[in-house]
Amino acid sequence: MNPNNTGGARLPAIRGALEVVLFSKRGCHLCEPVEAEIRSTAIIGTGLTVVDIDEDSVLHDKYWLRIPVVRVEGEDVFEAKMMDQEGEWKNRLAHILGW
Repeated sequence: MNPNNTGGARLPAIRGALEVVLFSKRGCHLCEPVEAEIRSTAIIGTGLTVVDIDEDSVLHDKYWLRIPVVRVEGEDVFEAKMMDQEGEWKNRLAHILGW
């Protein structure tokens, strides 16, 4: 599997400190490792906001089948279907975020 494959997601134009949003929910077994990976590898100055989709019915309807979803600078760039069991998703996420 190619770690440079972003699954069709456009790369954000801005590199360095980014505003990152993770759409998640309590008990999401896929969301927890994505949040941990972002927190452990984030560039200094990167802002991470974790949004619980269960707290907003519109977000729940939009994201519940796709979480975890990572939004960078207002664009959804990573979601559950891009994850795999071998851990290549970590390389893919780092590439998307420019880390």
